[in-house]
Amino acid sequence: MRRKNRKWAAMAVGLYLLVMWSAYRWSIGQRPADGPILEHIQHEEMRKFKERRALEAEEDAKAQPHLAEARLNAAGPAFVAARYDQNHIVFVVATNTESRFSASPLMRSGGKPTRVSAPANPAAPLAGLQELWEPDSQALHFFPAIVQKTQPGEQWILSLSATTTIPVAIERTVIAPAGCSLGMGFLASIPPDQQHAFAASGHDYFLVRNAAVAPVDPPIAAHIGELPDWKTPPSLAHEIEQQLNQRMQQEVSDIDARLLANAHSPGASAAELPVGNARPRLREWIHADQGLARGEGALDYDLHAFHLTPDGAPRLYVRARWKLNDAPAFLMTAWFQAEWPKPESQKAGSPDAPPVLLWSDSSWSLAMRQGETPASLGDRLDFQTILNEFDADSDGWAELLVHSYDIQSDQTQSSDAHSPATASTTIAPYLYTDKGLVPLKMAFHRDLQSPESCLDP
Repeated sequence: MRRKNRKWAAMAVGLYLLVMWSAYRWSIGQRPADGPILEHIQHEEMRKFKERRALEAEEDAKAQPHLAEARLNAAGPAFVAARYDQNHIVFVVATNTESRFSASPLMRSGGKPTRVSAPANPAAPLAGLQELWEPDSQALHFFPAIVQKTQPGEQWILSLSATTTIPVAIERTVIAPAGCSLGMGFLASIPPDQQHAFAASGHDYFLVRNAAVAPVDPPIAAHIGELPDWKTPPSLAHEIEQQLNQRMQQEVSDIDARLLANAHSPGASAAELPVGNARPRLREWIHADQGLARGEGALDYDLHAFHLTPDGAPRLYVRARWKLNDAPAFLMTAWFQAEWPKPESQKAGSPDAPPVLLWSDSSWSLAMRQGETPASLGDRLDFQTILNEFDADSDGWAELLVHSYDIQSDQTQSSDAHSPATASTTIAPYLYTDKGLVPLKMAFHRDLQSPESCLDP
């Protein structure tokens, strides 16, 4: 290159670099704040989805006054409480706070927890709160804020039933081991003048609040509670069985369609069950579901009747199970509305109208087919149980305390995708509606793993 052209070549290169740098800076300025363009598209889709769901929920609440925000606010917050002995309850306000066997702050602080004397006849076994420890005062500052701020002697309100509440006094802070983790809560005592009402309660599970709930004005007397003397007429039982079978066949079809649609996804292939797993693979489940659709499953169920609504009509809660070759193949809960206002009217004969199937839940069956439940699920009709009924704000609509076997395994927290599902349960309060149960906050989760399984081999 001639010497006189070098200057122009250098200027051209510099101009080119300047243009490229400017273009780069401009592209940086155009990049969405929430990441690359694909992530931006995903975020926008999620935002629009949440907006649609929020709008649908708002419209549904307007159409159903008892589902309005006022009812949700009036019902809580509340914690699940369990009978500990004849004069005490125990409740957990923070679950899964830390690992049970790790070098936790509780251990590093130098404090030594003291075992709380266990009752001779343990109550409330579903909560699993028979083993309690009182922490050393040196460990208190490691606890959640609610534990630190709650003092001994503080009075809380215990709901025994829909119509009965009593005061309880915080006695001490406790640590409650559950599976591989620790929960933190309180042991509360029943005042002497309330011990008769506490002993007379036929329940072992309750709701406790740090303040009373204001009733609606005017309050509605709906006589919330179970109807223990309910007798199901044969004609009603036949109608219920027919509707259960029809709903099961519909659910089986929907579940299998979802499973087949996702069968070839990368996630499904990566989580393929091992050969030695006792759970059938997708092909075996599809074959079993074809048998269920043909009516080959043996149905058994139990039924409980309740007053839960202002209209006074009984709501029937059914836990249903279908077996193939004497093995559980499908689990479902269902709610029916009976068409007569009082259970006494059934003595005169069959009702004029059949029961109405309000809604059902077959989520356990989907989890079974995805290998997300322990193998023992469905051996008994105890996969969901109603433990107590309340009406905290006296609006005539019940809140239910429900015990359920969880449908999610711990595989999401484990690096081994082939590890078997671990049993866990949840006791949680819900608002009853004729379209489904609305979960409230402060559910109590219990890990059913044995302590030995928590330790590394």
